[in-house]
Amino acid sequence: MITNLISFLYDIKVETIRKNNNSYIFYYNEHFYIFRKCYENEEKIGYIYNYIYNNDNYLYHIIVKNKHNKYVSNYNNENYILMMVKFNLNRKLMFNDVYDSTKYYISYIKKKDFSWSKLWKQKIDQVDYFISNSNLHFDILTLSIINYYLMLSENALIFYNFISFDDYLPLSLCHNRIVKEADLYDYFSINNLILDHKTRDIGEFIKNYIYSSKNIDVSEFYLIKQMTLNEKILLISRIIFPSYFFDVFDDFVINNRDFKEFYKSFIYMEIYSDNLKKMVNFIAK
Repeated sequence: MITNLISFLYDIKVETIRKNNNSYIFYYNEHFYIFRKCYENEEKIGYIYNYIYNNDNYLYHIIVKNKHNKYVSNYNNENYILMMVKFNLNRKLMFNDVYDSTKYYISYIKKKDFSWSKLWKQKIDQVDYFISNSNLHFDILTLSIINYYLMLSENALIFYNFISFDDYLPLSLCHNRIVKEADLYDYFSINNLILDHKTRDIGEFIKNYIYSSKNIDVSEFYLIKQMTLNEKILLISRIIFPSYFFDVFDDFVINNRDFKEFYKSFIYMEIYSDNLKKMVNFIAK
């Protein structure tokens, strides 16, 4: 099915293909290619890709246009994208990959238009509203977990407000989300990119290690020492904000899961807290 679809959309005959996470990988004309579903439209992909195409420093994959000269292909009301990989070796994503890829500034935003605090406040308010207006009964343990992470969220906002930067904030190519155990193929895909401050990607990568059953080794993140004071403050506020908690909470609400099971997602809460403290102290030194 997939090989036929690639042939139909791109006039490329694929003999062997393998599935890798949510993508399909194949080798053609001495290059590896990635074919996957795309949730962005033609305009957004073209806008982002324009920056990448004109910058040789980036390792992001090269988009292959379809037979209609479009970046995004549509079939049966679903969008797809085909990308040619710039490198041959795939491996687990490492911190230096994230740090190096976000150091190039490609745009700027006014301080008043930077949206982190607004988005964080919305998330906090949504949880507060649900707790106050739901007919569900929350046990003491569940409420304690929720209150702890709402407190962390408020602290992230307080820390964010300590930032003093110029009227314009530099933006880099970042990701909507960096999943745990991401590899280079995932990270350098085009269809997960947004413009944001570089500490978004750096912070989200670090949080994958904070919210883990293992104790964090802060020495792996030594490149942080090269960052400016304002960048460090932004990074600390980013890692304090508990994205993991909000993901779990949203999952319980959207899928009508029983909140009696909520605590099971936080059985390593003491490790999470200790990892966060160690990371904040490391950045602040």
